[in-house]
Amino acid sequence: MQYKFENRKIPLSISKMYNLSSTPHIHPHIELIYLTKGRSVTYVDGKRFLLEPGNFFLSFPNQIHFYHVQCPVEGYLIIFAPEYFKDLKDIFRSQIPISPIIKLDSLLSDVEKSLETIFYKNKSDLPLHKTIAKGYLLALLSELLSGTTLVDAPADSDNIKNLLIYCTEHYTEPLSLNRISQELHLSKYYISHIFSDKLHVSFSDFINSLRVERACAYLEKEVNITEVAFSSGFSSIRTFNRAFIKQMNMTPRDYMKQKNSPHMLS
Repeated sequence: MQYKFENRKIPLSISKMYNLSSTPHIHPHIELIYLTKGRSVTYVDGKRFLLEPGNFFLSFPNQIHFYHVQCPVEGYLIIFAPEYFKDLKDIFRSQIPISPIIKLDSLLSDVEKSLETIFYKNKSDLPLHKTIAKGYLLALLSELLSGTTLVDAPADSDNIKNLLIYCTEHYTEPLSLNRISQELHLSKYYISHIFSDKLHVSFSDFINSLRVERACAYLEKEVNITEVAFSSGFSSIRTFNRAFIKQMNMTPRDYMKQKNSPHMLS
């Protein structure tokens, strides 16, 4: 299965949401969703949960999660770094919720009014409006966490984060378990264990998925396929073609033709 690692640079992102990602992804941020319409099955670290209107979904740093939307959805999506709220960062770094679903009837405040305030104040350029949004969000998070059962995060959470960050920063270079082991001071057998048992993907398939994703961005223009292969980190055209077909179910050339056809461009 393909995984996407997201390493966002901004400390806080708040948006109205009309779709949810079906690609398993992981990031060192907190992801908070409030659903106003629709239904979605959510998966967190391999466990299945149902997200319905009036529910919050809360994932902590380095939890693998994705969504299977059952009908059109609407709501709010808030993503932020643990360090954004100093009073809560130790909780976000050391614990995870037993269930990521928090139901509205367990909350006392006017949730939708609070979310509207957070959304519009955060968009504003007026003095102190972003501070007001931050204050409302801190109050909401504190209420959510007080109604959630938390347990200690897995001991290897930081190692997973550091491993994925290293891979996403160096995947265009020649990478091997030996090299990563030396750079991160982790056993190569432990690294292999993280990929196979925690991420449920082989090391080579994960690296190739990053390289293919980069190649796709270039192939959406009419470019030299050989140059794309090597600049994306592949050591040969044969390896590139095999990895691309495995992930995209078509050859790089067919992908480029499809993306550059008059029908796609119109």
